[in-house]
Amino acid sequence: MYSIGKNRIELGYYPGFELTEDGVLQALPDEPDHCLYLKAIDSANPGSDWGRLSFNMECGENVVCYLYAAAMDEDSFYRNDMPVRIEDFLCSREEDHGIKREFMRKVDAARFVNKTDVLLYQLHGRYLYLIMEVVGLGQCRISNMKVDQLGDNFMDTFPEIYRERGSFFHRFMSVFSSIAGDFQQDIEHLPDLLDLDTCPERLLPLYGQWLGIDVGDDFLDAKILRPLVKEAYQLNRVKGTKAALERLTEIVLGEKALVLERNVMADYIGREQMAEFEKLYGNSVYDVTILVRKQVSEAQKSRLMFLLNQFKPVRSRLHLICLKQTDRLDAYSYLDMNARVPEEKSGRLDQKQGLGGMIRLQ
Repeated sequence: MYSIGKNRIELGYYPGFELTEDGVLQALPDEPDHCLYLKAIDSANPGSDWGRLSFNMECGENVVCYLYAAAMDEDSFYRNDMPVRIEDFLCSREEDHGIKREFMRKVDAARFVNKTDVLLYQLHGRYLYLIMEVVGLGQCRISNMKVDQLGDNFMDTFPEIYRERGSFFHRFMSVFSSIAGDFQQDIEHLPDLLDLDTCPERLLPLYGQWLGIDVGDDFLDAKILRPLVKEAYQLNRVKGTKAALERLTEIVLGEKALVLERNVMADYIGREQMAEFEKLYGNSVYDVTILVRKQVSEAQKSRLMFLLNQFKPVRSRLHLICLKQTDRLDAYSYLDMNARVPEEKSGRLDQKQGLGGMIRLQ
């Protein structure tokens, strides 16, 4: 089984497409034509038989996909009495698309239209060359491309007289073999679905609910949701404590917070300062203030408070205060008498503006 993922696609040429980090080809909306040229898939055996090719494609009704597949034992040809590697020719940015399609036609390449699951039983050769052309405007996503050299796992279970390659019986049994192969791959990847490092993002809210955390549907992005669910067990162990509030704030904002409990701090505040103290930290023993040393958006505040309210102590009231970043002088700065640090402001004078004797620019 050969997987055509991000690394293999990057070695090829894909004009009109954008390649994502997870190996998905997305058609650029401003481009009417999109092509994919891949380097040769080498089976290492001359005269190799090729089996099934499949991929996932999501596109609109007005999009047409042409797939060309050719197999041969040669990896080069002569052009103007000079040897040229076939994969270099197909992946060249200078060569015209029409010339490449004509080359595939001359080598008797198999051609498929709007097919995402095809059999390559008629192809024989060490090297497999693939070209895909998507024509039309609209969204198109191509992913999970695979080539199975065997093609059918069931044929070896029958007597030799029934094993004629490419026969009706062979193609008929390939339907069931493909279904069984897909099931087997899904079963083999089941552990990845339960691994919080590799599972799809859509499963993270479900796993959060299993562990007792309500994370909403699309309320949190994966960068926050994945570490949150991974630490859900430890957070539940310290639920209702200062440590839980500190760790939740760090996960959501990426910044360590200072959690201040009013009933603890009141013992260290003088009576003359109590009025100002209560303006900031509340006037009840149930008030808890969380200080964050950065400015955060209202959306981030909402996400954080949504989670903190699930882990706060019973009857407590949370206050989230975000401290504005200010300028600082280093240890070697010195200010003389009457010196001051003015607030920086910007302005502009036009060409006809005049300044009197009592006006100066700082």
